[in-house]
Amino acid sequence: MKAGSTGCVRQRVVTSFPSSSTVPGIGAIARRQFGGNRLLHKRVQSHGARPAKQRCSRVVVSVKDLPLPVILDRDFDKEGSRVYKRTVFTFGNWAAHRSTKRYGRHIWTILGSRIVRGLLQPLLVVTGIAAAVATWETLREMGYLPASAPGLSIETNAPFSLTSFALSLLLVFRTNTSYSRWAEARSIWGGVTNRSRDILRQALTFVPEDQPELVDMFTRWSMTYSKVLMCHLREDGDVEKELKGILPPEELSQLVAAQHRPNFVLGMLSEMVASSCISSPERFRMDQNITFFEDCHGKCERILKTPIPLSYTRHTSRFLVIWLGLMPFTLWKSCHWAMVPASAIICFLLLGIEEIGVQIEEPFGILPLEAMSSTIETNLREMAANNGRVRKLVQRVSKESIATNGNGSNGSGRHRHDHEFAGAVEEQI
Repeated sequence: MKAGSTGCVRQRVVTSFPSSSTVPGIGAIARRQFGGNRLLHKRVQSHGARPAKQRCSRVVVSVKDLPLPVILDRDFDKEGSRVYKRTVFTFGNWAAHRSTKRYGRHIWTILGSRIVRGLLQPLLVVTGIAAAVATWETLREMGYLPASAPGLSIETNAPFSLTSFALSLLLVFRTNTSYSRWAEARSIWGGVTNRSRDILRQALTFVPEDQPELVDMFTRWSMTYSKVLMCHLREDGDVEKELKGILPPEELSQLVAAQHRPNFVLGMLSEMVASSCISSPERFRMDQNITFFEDCHGKCERILKTPIPLSYTRHTSRFLVIWLGLMPFTLWKSCHWAMVPASAIICFLLLGIEEIGVQIEEPFGILPLEAMSSTIETNLREMAANNGRVRKLVQRVSKESIATNGNGSNGSGRHRHDHEFAGAVEEQI
C-alpha cells in the first residue's frame, strides 16, 4: 500500500536489526572530542557500547496491521486538531483575552469550535432522540397514532434532580484532576527552561578558556535536551529534524541510535562535567542541574504513561450518555418542540466540560513545547555569543580594581574553600 493513500498512517515503531556490530557510545564521542583525556577515558568505560539493534526508524504502517480497538477508537481529526491548542500568549493575546468583547466573539465562533466538531456525533444523537420524542408526542396529540400508542414523555424529573449533583461531582473531579496534570507538566517544562540556561551559564563561567571545544559541546547539548525530551513525549516527534543544525552528524547518529534518548543526553552532559577542569563546588552544582533534568523526564513519563484511573473516565462517560439520552423524555411537557434545541445546548455544555478534561489530561500534545524549546535554543545561543564580551568587560573592571586596591588579596577567591566544600558535601552524602 502506498504511503500517501488513505489506508495508511505514519507511526514511530522500533525495528530490530540482527547484526553483531556495535555503535560507539557516549565515551567514544567524548574521547574524540577531547583527545583522549585520561580521566574521561577512565570514566566512560562504565557506559560501554550500545547494540545497533536498538536503532529506531520511521516506517509506514498499514491500518490492517494496527489493533482493531486502535482503528475504531482513534479520532484522527480530533488528534490532528490538538496542534492548534499549542498557544503561546503575547501582550496582545492577553489584552484580547481580558476584553469584554470576548463574550460576543466566543458566541460568534461557536460553530467553528473544535470542541463542537469533536462532539458532533453525540450532539446529533441526543438531538435526534429529542426530535424523535417531539415528533411522536405531536403525532399522538394530533390523533395520527392509535389510541393505544403509549406516550414517551416522563411526568416527573425527580430522577434527574436526584442524580444531577453526582454528575456535577464527577465533572468537577475530572476537570480539576486533568488541570492539575496540565499545570504540573507546564511547571516541569518551566524548570527545564530555567535549568538549561543555568547549566550553560555555569559552563560558560567555570570551564577554563583553554577548553573552548568543551564549551561549544556544552552549548549544543544543553540545547539538545529540551528538543529530545519534546520528541520523547510526542508520538510524532522527529529527533533528526529537530536537531539538524544543532548537533554534528556523528553525534546526531549516536543519539538517534539510543533507545532512551533523554538519558543519552544526560550521559553526555555528565561526561562533559567530569572531563572539565573545574573545581569540586562548581562540578557539584552542575551535577545538581543534570539530576534535575533526570527528575523532569521521569515526572513527564509518569504523567504520560499513567492516566486518571480509567474507571472514572468510563463511568463519567456512561453517566453522561445515559443522563443526556433520557433527558428529552422529561422535557416535552414543559418545553414541547423547544426541547430539541434545549437538549442540544445542554448536551454541548455538559459534554464540553468532560471533553476539555479529557483533552488536557495528556498535556504534552497541547502544550507549546516547540515554542519552549525554540526559546531555550535562542537564549542559549545568545548566552554563548555574548560570553566573550561579558568576560572581557568583567576582566577589565577586575584588573582596574586590583590596580586600585593593591595586590588584590581580597579579589575573587573562587577556589579558596574547594577542599572544605568537598568535605562538607561528602559528609552530607
